[in-house]
Parts: sequence; structure tokens; C-alpha cells
Amino acid sequence: MRHAILVGLFTQLVLLLLMGCTTTSAVIPDAVASQNPTPVVQFEQLPINKALLNEEVLDKPPSVRDIFQLTEQQEQEFLHYYFDENRSDLAPDRRLASFIERRYADFHYYGTTLKASESLQGQAGNCMSLATLTTAYARLVGLEVRYQLVYSVPIYELLEDTLYVSSHVRTQVVSPPNRNPETGVVQFSNSTIDYFPGSLRSRGSWIAESLFISMFYQNVAAEYLKQGDEQNAFLYAMEALRIAPENAAAINIMAVLHRRKQDEHTAEKLYRHILEYNPVNLNAMINYREMLRSQGRLADAAALHEAIARIDDPNPYEWIYLADEAIRQNSLVRAERYLQRAQHYAPYLDEIYYRQAQIDYLRGHFASAQRRLLTAHHYARSSDRRGLYKAKLGSLHASD
Repeated sequence: MRHAILVGLFTQLVLLLLMGCTTTSAVIPDAVASQNPTPVVQFEQLPINKALLNEEVLDKPPSVRDIFQLTEQQEQEFLHYYFDENRSDLAPDRRLASFIERRYADFHYYGTTLKASESLQGQAGNCMSLATLTTAYARLVGLEVRYQLVYSVPIYELLEDTLYVSSHVRTQVVSPPNRNPETGVVQFSNSTIDYFPGSLRSRGSWIAESLFISMFYQNVAAEYLKQGDEQNAFLYAMEALRIAPENAAAINIMAVLHRRKQDEHTAEKLYRHILEYNPVNLNAMINYREMLRSQGRLADAAALHEAIARIDDPNPYEWIYLADEAIRQNSLVRAERYLQRAQHYAPYLDEIYYRQAQIDYLRGHFASAQRRLLTAHHYARSSDRRGLYKAKLGSLHASD
């Protein structure tokens, strides 16, 4: 049995497919639907069984101040660069972006969520870590920061019984409006800080700073869950929800934790809470559907399944992931339907044609599979994927 959760992105957005005696199936890489905040609710209103958490044996999570706190040396290095007279002609956001670009050219992607000072010391971090570091610098000089979850290619990592799906977040640093005293023209300037420059044209949703901070704790909760440390996962998920009780992804984590602790009654309350405020949250719908199936409540599960099929979500990666699930279950007609939806929104994505080729291959339609692979190769956005498709084409030709 398996379960799905979305965790921080944003951060690194992490989706979890949890399997075992208390869990169920289906996960989606949802940088938008599962992260869309519900209307504001109070933390105390959330149906959480706090008796499952033993806080006495755990260290407290870092405060929000601690997350963004830099060492004195780190602060001075940045401020010296930022206020250098030789750069006074640059807009404030450009100065900050230039510092990050030059100073951290060798900054390595590392799949752990780190505080700002930690990522500097290790010259590494995930997308959330970079966004946290950017925010720390911006706060030093009073610049506004905006946060955007991006429709991007998720990264899948299967470890034992858990599937982790990482998504993407980026920051935009905004300078104050600048009025030219001679012309009276007001100029606006902003810079996007992103691990992956190629995603700058990608669409996504803007989120509040409180949700971004909540997702920091959410990410750490997911990482503890990955390590099998359910108590710390619970603690950090609680902190995420104290900051942003509308964070549907953190509530989803809570539901998974309750199921692992054999409290399916509360888990169901949590799923229903998400769907009360966001009836088209695919991540919660799929998790809840699978829990209903595991309980033998097949009529309720079927109703949810029909509701999922009717949803019109513009994020193509939602449908690609659902197609992957359907292919694993050998439901090829359903997989085709999901891929058609993805293709409608993003006909340029090579992943769609690759999966269509998989379906053709499973059906023994090798000529069609070759055509699909050629199309995937045409649209591939990286040399690695072009190499993959070329190798698959070679295998198909060899089997002719």
C-alpha cells in the first residue's frame, strides 16, 4: 500500500509515496495544486492528534530568525560588495543578483534543506536553500522578495518504500521604484534568482512569504520522514502549520504520519479538511481515494476517482504523474487519457511523447513507438534525455 505527500518545494518540493502497513498509493508532483493555500484557518482548528508527538525528547526546530541569520563575516562580505561605489549605478536588485552569481558560481545542488548560513558554509543546498539565502541577503538591505512555485520537470528518487518527487521554487528580488528627476519617469527593476536559468520562462504561482517559510519546515519534515524519523517529521510539520495552517502540503504530511501511527480516523479528517477548502487538490484526493480503497469503501473511492478524472488542471506534470501511475497499474487507456491532457497544455514536453512510446511498446506497436521516440528526441531539453531517447531508438531498431 502507498501514500502520497507533497513537501516543500519550493523549496525543494517533495512528494512522498509512502508504502507499508499503514499507507496507500498515488502521488503527484504538484507545485501548484497541492501547494495552493486554502483560505485562512487557525492552527487550533486543524484536526491533529497531538498525543502522537512526544516533544519532550526532541530539540526545538530553529526559529524563523535562525533560518535567515548569517554570521557577521558572511554579512560583511555581502555588504562590502553591495555598497561598493563602483556598483552604485546598478539597481539594488541587480547588485544582489550579481553578488550571488559571482560569489556562488560553484554553489552545488545538494538535496537537503539548509539554513542560510549553513548553505554558505557548505557552498551547497537545494532550491529552498538558495531561496532562503537570497532572502537573508535581501533582508539585510531592505529589498522585497517574491516567491514563485514553478511548473518544472520533477526529479524522482525511489528509496526503499518511498518515492520522493522534487519540484522547484525561485525568488524574485525587487528594487524600490526609482523616479528619474530629469524626466520624471519611474523605473522598476527586479531580478530572478534561480538554480536553473532554463526555467525562467516557465509558469507558476506566486506565494506569500509565510507559506514559503512554512515550506522550509515542511521540507525538513519530509527529509526526516525519509530517514524514518517520524517524531521529528511530526514536529517540523507542526511548525510548518503553526506558521501557515493553510499549507495543504504540510497537512498532507500530517495525514501520512497519522496513517503510519494507525490513526486513520484523524487522517481522514485531515484529508476532508484539505478538500473542504480546496475541492480540487489532486494530491489529497488521490491519497484519500487510496485510503478508502484500503478500507474497502469502494463506492466512496469510486466517486473520488470520477471526480479526479473530471478535474481540469493546467499543470501538465500533474497529468504526467497520473499517467505514470496508470502505466504501473497497466491501465493503458487511462494513461493515454492523462497524457492527452498533458499534451493539450504543453505539447512541447518530451516526457509526454516518451510515455506515449512506452504505451505503444507495451502494446507491441513498435513502429508507432519509434515515431513517438523521434518526437521526444526532437523536443528534448537536455543532452542526457536526447541520449536516452537515442538509446531507446537503437534498442527498438535492434529488435526489428
